[in-house]
Amino acid sequence: MQNMTVVAAGYTFDFSWLQGSLPIFFQAAFLTIQILVWSAVLSVLIGLLAGQMLMSRRVWLRVPARIYVDFFRLTPILFQIVVVFFLIPILFDVSVPAFTSGVIALSLNYGAFFAEIFRAGVQSIDKGQWEAAESMGIPSTRTLVRIIYPQALKRMLPPIGNMLISLTKDTSLVSVIGVAELFNTAQNVGASTFRQIEVLLIVSLFYLVINLPLAIQAERMNRRMNVAR
Repeated sequence: MQNMTVVAAGYTFDFSWLQGSLPIFFQAAFLTIQILVWSAVLSVLIGLLAGQMLMSRRVWLRVPARIYVDFFRLTPILFQIVVVFFLIPILFDVSVPAFTSGVIALSLNYGAFFAEIFRAGVQSIDKGQWEAAESMGIPSTRTLVRIIYPQALKRMLPPIGNMLISLTKDTSLVSVIGVAELFNTAQNVGASTFRQIEVLLIVSLFYLVINLPLAIQAERMNRRMNVAR
């Protein structure tokens, strides 16, 4: 490991620091995956709820959902992370860890996008299926769960997969509030080793390993959708 140097275009790549830093990167990768999993689960749940509210005939449900979705879709996610981190302690007089604040901000942001995906997916199903279920006396909730969503989910899976890939990359933004995920760790290791380029190359490999399975699965779902059509 001491002689891991490569000269390219006049620049000497030195990876001799890697052996001592690998445990730190693995810890950061595990933390990144935790942020991804928590944010993915919460954002999907938030998206389901907000998506249903967007389609509600009740104004007092539809309008707040539209305000929430538009706010989080049309403002920078970095701004949202910082606001959540500083605003929650002020409003509720509680101490919230940076990890939790980051997860909350990412979940709210991606929940807004998932809400539009779920809304579009449900509304893409022919209205005749609603009418047929209603004529058979099937309750609307059961129609939604048993008939509409199983069909809409097939159409929603590809964009959901793409959103999860984007979410993985956006976990790096929580470094702004001090969460020691991959990008934050890369900054610290780069500053201590003075090998910023090499550090960023290693971190990009970690992101690739995390995202590659998601990308492959998303591509498979896209192919299945195209074949089904």
